[in-house]
Amino acid sequence: MKLFPHQEVAKQFLLDKKRCILADSPRVGKSLATASAAIQHLPVLVVCPAVVKPGWSKTFAAIGHSVQEINGRKQAKEVKAEGIVVINYDVLHDMPTLDGWGTLVLDEVHRIQTPTAKRTKAAIKLMKTTPRVYALSGTIPSNRPIELWPILHGLGIYKRSWMEFACRYAKAWQSPWGLDVSGASNIPELREKLKPWVLRRKRADVFTNYQQPVVSLVELDLPVDKREKQFDADSISDLAANSPDVVLALEGISEIMREAGELKAPHAAEFIRSKIEQEPDEPLVVFAWHKSVVQILSDALNVSPAIPHLTVTGATSATQKQEAIESFQAGKIQVIIGNVSSMSEGVDLSRSSTVIFAESTWATSALEQASARVENVNKNGCAPSIY
Repeated sequence: MKLFPHQEVAKQFLLDKKRCILADSPRVGKSLATASAAIQHLPVLVVCPAVVKPGWSKTFAAIGHSVQEINGRKQAKEVKAEGIVVINYDVLHDMPTLDGWGTLVLDEVHRIQTPTAKRTKAAIKLMKTTPRVYALSGTIPSNRPIELWPILHGLGIYKRSWMEFACRYAKAWQSPWGLDVSGASNIPELREKLKPWVLRRKRADVFTNYQQPVVSLVELDLPVDKREKQFDADSISDLAANSPDVVLALEGISEIMREAGELKAPHAAEFIRSKIEQEPDEPLVVFAWHKSVVQILSDALNVSPAIPHLTVTGATSATQKQEAIESFQAGKIQVIIGNVSSMSEGVDLSRSSTVIFAESTWATSALEQASARVENVNKNGCAPSIY
């Protein structure tokens, strides 16, 4: 399969740097460029979220290479450093040995942002014993620099300790409840340190005919919960400064948001039906944040006349997720509904050009990544619509 010019640039960047971060925006085409570079130095280990494994197998198959997909802890314990192996982060620490690989690919590398997690410890060991490491993510952490330490330390870009990084770049300070590393400091210096090792391009940078998505906000005239009226930025700030129960307060906000999503869900289902009535053949991608909202939407679409659809949540197995995605892409169903955390990474839903968010979240980067699922490096046409 021939690479696009921007993918050739990415491939050469990876080969030249050997240990680096490819941070192109979602749907720019990182996988094919990375696979093309990785096969130059076998054996290859690709670590990714479980739902993305079939996608990597297809990518390598497109350039003439077969892949061994690892499913479950039993298979993980039998992994050998040979050929091309694709494994998910959840069972990475079960591998019997973490050396012997020529190339390591860490897809959605922001999954190793917690230094104490088993997956992070295993990934860092792999990074230190593998000569070539390609870290991929379209959503590299930016608001919390501390989350970058495992990635940068494993790559060898930053060799000092977590604590030194926290003090230098995360504005570490001793709060009444413990060490606070949620801040940011000396960011221009950090950017300069990263610059030689990161390739980051947005879709508009590489596609000359790229059109920004058409975003429409649909307002629903719903009653305001009386608890919502009690919350404002000042009161939350006061709680954070003066009360150890701030976590409970934030959990209260989360509960209100869930209930608000459930109230909006029937109206969102009506909107989905109206879209289909207007354009009967248009496939739709629908995102929600809470599983309960996904279920309400699904129940509403099952009411006669039923609309063919499938759902994807955290409770959906990797096999079922892939089957749902393939069914949607093949045109067997008209609507796919998923919660953002389960269907926003490494998934191709490019059959559709319309994304509907039944509820939102504060994590705007997650929303951006989710909406990018309908875009594809090979896809031309009008700009996608987002509701």
